[in-house]
Amino acid sequence: MNLYTMVLDFHGGTYITQFDAATAVDAVTAWCNELQEEQLLGEVSSDIAEGIMIDAVENRLVEVEGLHNVWCAATTAGGPLALLNVIETHASAS
Repeated sequence: MNLYTMVLDFHGGTYITQFDAATAVDAVTAWCNELQEEQLLGEVSSDIAEGIMIDAVENRLVEVEGLHNVWCAATTAGGPLALLNVIETHASAS
């Protein structure tokens, strides 16, 4: 399992969370499921989750040019642009 940090920029806010997952797409799937279940962004949560899933899974995550282990997905399904950055994160050994 890898640790992935998810950074969502949406409607003037930045939302950050982390998931353990086998792949970046699995992390996005877990994030989308939590977003829908918890309605973390209010009534647009389901639209954003569905839009991100389409972009990340059907269209594939886009590698961020010049960076390693960083991808992005985006949607305008909830109105304004929702940009999700996915970063494979290495936890420090304690």
